[in-house]
Order: sequence, then structure tokens, then C-alpha cells
Amino acid sequence: MDSAAAAIDKKRRGNGQEALRRKPELRPVTRAECERSIELTPWQVLHALARGYVLPSQGMGRGLAEHWLSLKYCEALHGNRAGCMDLTEKGGSSERWYKAMQARELAVGFGLAAAEHIVQQRYPDHIVSVVDTSTVLRAGWALGGSQRGKGSRPRPDYLIEAWKPGEPSKVTLVACRGNHQKPNKRTGRTRNTTLQQLVKGSELTEGMQIGPWNTTPCLMLSTELMGQGGVVVNAVQSPGETLLPLRTPHGPGNADEEIRDKPGIPYPNAIHIPARDGKRARTVDGFQVPEKDLGWFGQLLARTAAAGLTAFSGGGPTTARYLTAHQGKAHYTAPIFAATSSYHDADIEIGDTKFVGTDHVFRMETVRIEAFSGMDSRLYGLIRDGRLEEYRQAAYELRSTRDNTDGTGKWNGPISFHDDGTVMALSILPIHRRRPR
Repeated sequence: MDSAAAAIDKKRRGNGQEALRRKPELRPVTRAECERSIELTPWQVLHALARGYVLPSQGMGRGLAEHWLSLKYCEALHGNRAGCMDLTEKGGSSERWYKAMQARELAVGFGLAAAEHIVQQRYPDHIVSVVDTSTVLRAGWALGGSQRGKGSRPRPDYLIEAWKPGEPSKVTLVACRGNHQKPNKRTGRTRNTTLQQLVKGSELTEGMQIGPWNTTPCLMLSTELMGQGGVVVNAVQSPGETLLPLRTPHGPGNADEEIRDKPGIPYPNAIHIPARDGKRARTVDGFQVPEKDLGWFGQLLARTAAAGLTAFSGGGPTTARYLTAHQGKAHYTAPIFAATSSYHDADIEIGDTKFVGTDHVFRMETVRIEAFSGMDSRLYGLIRDGRLEEYRQAAYELRSTRDNTDGTGKWNGPISFHDDGTVMALSILPIHRRRPR
């Protein structure tokens, strides 16, 4: 990575550009936090992908565009002879446009699944929530650059909050990228594309600081979809720990209280870098959450995560109540269309638990498949009624009662559960042949 970063900086200087800031300290992920392999099913990857994309893909076609984005990859993944997840023949399609889209999107599924696993190992008695960074930042910051044509400001792709009732939440910044490069057959080393993506992740995560500079832990991940022996996720980390102020269910600043967009958060030259390596202290451009705003940021993070849960379940107006105006509240209060919208009007029973959410029937060639995404009805009811702090307490108490399994109860298909109460379930429907009149 150091060599790849040096080559990038040399090229930028040759073009008259400044070198970009990156994380000053990077380390490998330790064996205690992640073994060399993670036990994971394809539907768990699709579940992670759907949860990651559900809020940032706002638009009038939100039902099909958001909830079911992941389902086009149902035929892309399988287990190879080595017992590792791999691309199928269809998944390895040679069309360049498809490969680019597949690498970008499956990188989110695999990257988030790996990042959640690592954070869960760090905080084993916590629940892990994933929130899209851009959706969070819209409540207080301008995402675009100040100069026309410069694009958006660097920032991580996702925030992972590890939370437990009665304890401060822990936040980790995550950047996910993906490619179809294969390791060198002779040396086994990762190719340059993966290294460049990890360097890019270091630049993105450096663009956001929560509290004092360089104290928030970061994970940079690059997924190789055509690696030797299956799918390979390369990960490096920047160490640290960021704690958000403790909230109490009925105390000041709890997540049940509605918050508004926070105007006036300083943005240009907001990040304060202390003196180090012989350089003077300086201020640079970037997203900075000041220490005095950590309480507000914790509320914002919890409410945005709740909006993601209800959007995943087809929440509509329920999703809107947890978003600010700048976060896209209007998208979920606008009229919806039957052909493209999803609504929480479907339910399934798994064991003794009822899940409420939304469903969709799609086809893969001649096979009709039903897909359901939703939440435990008890937990969804608490969020629907605005009792977010009670939801977190109830979800924490229920977290150990569910297990991922190929099929449970009357549902004849793969199911993915998550500790936050969400579920994604797939099932092949029987063939109904139409008879001529």
C-alpha cells in the first residue's frame, strides 16, 4: 500500500496536483478480530447489500430500486469445490458494464458483511448497525465541493455503530471497494487494483473525523470477486475508539426526540490536525463532528439507522418521521406508485415470531421466487410508535433467540436474520400454468 500510495502521489505531482491526505497509521486486522475465513451464506451477503443501499438510493422508484437491488445477484454466487463462495458462470459474465456494476455493488455486500463481523468481534455483547454516511451527513454538512467540477468531498461509505443499552455507542468508519482482479498465480500477491482501492479507502476515511483528529477506528476493504479459491476480502484498519455520549430512555437527548438539520456546522478548514512529525498544527478541509456536537450526532445516527430499518421493511411514512428535511424526508412523504413502491403490508411467521414487512415476486428464467424483507413485528411496532429507545432495549434482549438457517418452520427457503430484528427470506413458488379459456 505504501508503494501504491507513493506512485499515486508521484503521478499527481506530475500533473501539478497536491498529494491527498490519508490515514497516518494503518495496521492489518488481527487474527483475534477475524480469522482467515468467515462463514457466510449468499443470502446473508444479499441481506447486507440490501440494508446498505436502502436509504441512499432515494427516488420515486424506491420500491424496486432499493429493496430488491440485491436480488439480481441470486444467480451470481455459489459454493465451489473448496467450500468457498465463488462466482457462478453467470456471475462471471464478460460484459464490462456488468462487471463494473457487480464489483461496485457486491463489494458493499461482502465488505459490509466482513466489517460487521470484525466490529462484532471487537464488541461481542453489542448489536451492530450500518448507516450510509452520506445520508447522515446531509443533516448538517454540504456534501459537494466548493469549487465547480471538483466533485464531492471525500468521506467514508458507511458508519457502523456498535450499541448496547446503558453504554456509550462505538463508531467505526468503513470504505468498501471491489474488483475482478485475480492474485498473481506465481507469487500469490494481490494485484495493483486492490492496493489502489485500499489506498483510496484510506483517503476517504481521512475525510471525516468524529471528535479529536484520528481517534475514530476505520476499516478499508477491497473485495476480489475472482480471487483464487473463491471471493477474497482484503482489509486494513486504522486503530482508535470513538464513544458517543450515553443516552437514557427518558433523559435529555434520547433518540425518541425529533431533531432538525443542524445549520452552521463549520466545514471549510474544520479538521484540526495537531503538530506531528516536525509539522506545525494546522486546519484542513473535511467533515468534522466537534466534541460539543457528539450528543446530537449520536441522536442523528440512531434515528437514521431506524429510518433504514423501516425503509427495509417498506415503512413509507414511518421512515419519514426519522429523517430530517435535508436527509430526504420528502421522498417518503410523497405519493407512491403501486408499480414501484413497497409498503409494510406483508407478514410471515417463523417459529413463534411474526415478521411484518414487504414482499416481491420476481422471475429467474422460468422460476418464480418470492422475496420478503421485514422486521420482527414487536420491534417494528416500537419504531412505528416513536419508541426508539425501547426498541433498542427490546432488540438487545431478543438478539440471541434467532439463528441464521437454511429454512425455519413453514418457510421453505433460505432466511437471513440480523440482531437488529431485520430478516430477508427467499422462497421458490410452485408453478401455476394458465389454462386457455
